[in-house]
Amino acid sequence: MKHIVLIPLLLFSIFVSMFAQAEGLPMLSDLDSLEWKNRIIVVNETKNQDESLQLLKEQVAEIDDRDIIWFIIKDDNALSNYSGQLSREFVSNMRERLGPVQGKVILIGKDGGIKSQADSLNLEAIFSEIDAMPMRQLEMSN
Repeated sequence: MKHIVLIPLLLFSIFVSMFAQAEGLPMLSDLDSLEWKNRIIVVNETKNQDESLQLLKEQVAEIDDRDIIWFIIKDDNALSNYSGQLSREFVSNMRERLGPVQGKVILIGKDGGIKSQADSLNLEAIFSEIDAMPMRQLEMSN
């Protein structure tokens, strides 16, 4: 009987914890607040968005290890692994910053600079590029 009571209590505490973490993050209106904390992958209206989403979901540990926040953009909507909320202006603000990059996958470094652009999502190539960066080398040695 104790287990029956504990399971809902455990699930409720997990939900509250997840909600509290999301609440602690600022609402994201642009990419600036991620600078120096995260690398960013933007999948911008490519043909294979469903495949891209599947790849990103399969590589959660590798993505988390490299401090990557990803966004898949389609029309005025975005899917992301960002735990907080995205503002209504997020997609338009991001497009304004990045310029005309429709159909591209963009890697942005922690310094906010565009590191690469590609026509499709190749996570192995992105991981290799990130791992060669001096900041990442320092992270791996610590």
